[in-house]
Amino acid sequence: MYLLKPVGNDLEFQLAKNPKLFEDLGDNINQTDYSGVLNDVRESLLVELFFFVLSSIISILFLVATVSTSSEAYTAKVLNMTEMILKIKKSWKKPVVTSFCMVLLTMGLIIMFMFSIGMISVFSVIITNSWAVILLFGVAIVSILVLLISISALWIMSLVVSVLEDAGGFYAINRARELMKGGKVKVSLLMVLYGVTYLAVDWMTTAIISRTMEKWSGMVMSIVLTNGLSCALELFVLVVFTIFYHDQKEICEDKAAKSLYLPIDEV
Repeated sequence: MYLLKPVGNDLEFQLAKNPKLFEDLGDNINQTDYSGVLNDVRESLLVELFFFVLSSIISILFLVATVSTSSEAYTAKVLNMTEMILKIKKSWKKPVVTSFCMVLLTMGLIIMFMFSIGMISVFSVIITNSWAVILLFGVAIVSILVLLISISALWIMSLVVSVLEDAGGFYAINRARELMKGGKVKVSLLMVLYGVTYLAVDWMTTAIISRTMEKWSGMVMSIVLTNGLSCALELFVLVVFTIFYHDQKEICEDKAAKSLYLPIDEV
């Protein structure tokens, strides 16, 4: 944010100075006059791409290490540093594939809900009762929130499955969905608690920084509160989901064992 702030200010100045900037660039007219703007856009994209790749690598390492150590602690096993490195090297690809599949699934659901909102907008023109229109939009908004919470829980559970089992992609998603049966309310409430806590931390950080703090002191406060506490929250969520995975796996195994048991009728 601090690296791109001067670039963003210069780009904002150029847009205000040249309101037809994008129209000229689209027509390939006077692009040499906008070399500064193009450099600002390239620099912004480069920095954003660098931080995206870096944060993705850190997130994958953080995920595999946290889930693996939590699982080993739950099962009373111990991983040394060499085994942990081998575990990360072996397991990092599957969460990436699973995340990509979850992105596709989420995009499909978003398109479906956008279509539903469009249909509601069409019906709202026909329906004369304003309360009915408000009710329809209210139901749509609540449905979207419930869906986002469920998708978030399924996403994290799928990542845990990708690390702990020899699974990835849509298979890991289906496996996570099976394990979450009977416990969706618990993990959904956990995701709600996580979201509320994160928003509270972000609001508190913004309120503290806005009190005439200097640039660098504000940045340090933001790192300590927003980044530090968000990492702690993510650590807590991953540990809880790992424990939840083992509990649900034991329940599924017990059900499978009971289904195979055939009682002998008394003679």
